[in-house]
Amino acid sequence: MNKFLTIIGCLLFASTISAQDLMDILEDEVASEKTSDKVLATFKGTRVINAQTVQSVKKKTLEFNIAHRFGDMDITDKKGLNLGGHTLYGLENASNIRFSLTYGVTDKLSVGIGRSKMNEHVDGNLKYRFLEQTEGGMPISAAYFVSAAFSGVANIPENKFENRMSYSHQVIIASKLSRAISLELLPTYVHRNYVDQTILHPTNGSVDENDIFALGFAGRIKMTTRMAFVFDYFHSFSEFRTTDNGFYDAIGVGVELETGGHVFHINVTNSAGLIENDIIPYTTSDWGQGEYKLGFNISRVFSF
Repeated sequence: MNKFLTIIGCLLFASTISAQDLMDILEDEVASEKTSDKVLATFKGTRVINAQTVQSVKKKTLEFNIAHRFGDMDITDKKGLNLGGHTLYGLENASNIRFSLTYGVTDKLSVGIGRSKMNEHVDGNLKYRFLEQTEGGMPISAAYFVSAAFSGVANIPENKFENRMSYSHQVIIASKLSRAISLELLPTYVHRNYVDQTILHPTNGSVDENDIFALGFAGRIKMTTRMAFVFDYFHSFSEFRTTDNGFYDAIGVGVELETGGHVFHINVTNSAGLIENDIIPYTTSDWGQGEYKLGFNISRVFSF
């Protein structure tokens, strides 16, 4: 019951501080639906939880976003003692936080920059939506997402600039199956110029790989006119990303709420990462051990 009350309290807290006024955007979408056969609003935002969506920021619009991951909610130590209550179920800890700005160059092209606590990453990214779903025609929409991240941590060998860089590429394929259900697939490739030399292959002893391929799956299920259930999952095709090495697939579930022009997500996930360069290679928390974290986004949209 204490955990349930804590989560409800966080929902109320997030609803009071959410600053993203989307009424104009939603009204524009309704007006556009009357004059276009394009399928609009496949997702309500640019992210599900860990996954990107096919949506991009509208032309001449700047989005300021703060994304937050708290600490583990229900972790138990080696003696069997539950530590969740000692940290208010993770609310007293911050696993990660990211500030970002994203600008819509056109309705299909957006560029962004962000700063994360995890690995002290400063990232730049670009998203281009190159395919539009239409009524009775094209069954999918698609976008290409690319990012480059610079790590500012102190333990980079020889302090070389190139060792601090990592990159991710993603094709986002989405379909709005009905007014209530939207799904997407996310083939993902992450390259890191430098890898941890202590992470070894479980059988042949080789050092961790620079290139990782993953496949993501995400969805949105509308439950009422103002509420939707959202989820995403990433599986890494890497022989190094095993539970024996302490790695797990990233899983996230959450609720999307629209109240008085505000749209926000409250979620629970085992990933501390907030960008693909961290989510894919560095998810080391196990849902089965209570290592899941409460998270939310706060956004504000400025039109020019």
